[in-house]
Amino acid sequence: MLGVLEGRVSVITGGSRGIGKAIARAFLSEGSACVLAARDAGALDVTVREMSEIGPRLLGVSADVALEADVGRLVERALSEFGRIDALVNCAGVYGPIGPSAEVGPGAWWDTLRTNLLGTFLATRFVLPQMLRQGRGKIINLAGGGASTPLPRFSAYAASKAAVVRLTETLAEELKGSGID
Repeated sequence: MLGVLEGRVSVITGGSRGIGKAIARAFLSEGSACVLAARDAGALDVTVREMSEIGPRLLGVSADVALEADVGRLVERALSEFGRIDALVNCAGVYGPIGPSAEVGPGAWWDTLRTNLLGTFLATRFVLPQMLRQGRGKIINLAGGGASTPLPRFSAYAASKAAVVRLTETLAEELKGSGID
C-alpha cells in the first residue's frame, strides 16, 4: 500500500532529534524521501542510520540554518539528490538564554532570533524558487508555545516564535494562488 507522501521529497530542518526526528520518521513511513538538516553532524549521522530502515530515500546534510551558505548548500544537495522539493518543515530551533530579560546578554538573545526566525526565513527563501517552478509545495513552520502566550524568562525564544507566526501569515498572503501552502 502506498503512503500519502509517496513520491514526495521533504526537507526537514532540526531533523536529527526531538520533534524534527519524529516528523522525519512519520514522513518516511508515508513514503516521502527526506533530507534532514542539523548542526550536529554526529547526531545527524546516527539519525540517518537509524531511519534508513524505514525509508532508503534519506539524506542527512549538516547545516546551520542561520547561515545563508549552509542553507543554500542544503537546498542544492536536496535538489541534486532528488530533483524536487515538495515540502519544507522548519523545525530547527533553540530556547536560547533563560532568565529575566534584564539579565540576558544581547548576543545570546540575537543568536536565538538568528536560528529561530532567520533560519526559518532562509530555508523558506531558498526552497521557494523551486516550489514556484513546480507550481506547488507545502511549508510548515513550527512556532511553539512561545508564540501563543507570554513566556517569562524565555524572552528571545518567545519573541522569535511570535515572529515566525507573523512571517508565516505574511508568506501565506504573498503566496496565495501559487499552489504553495
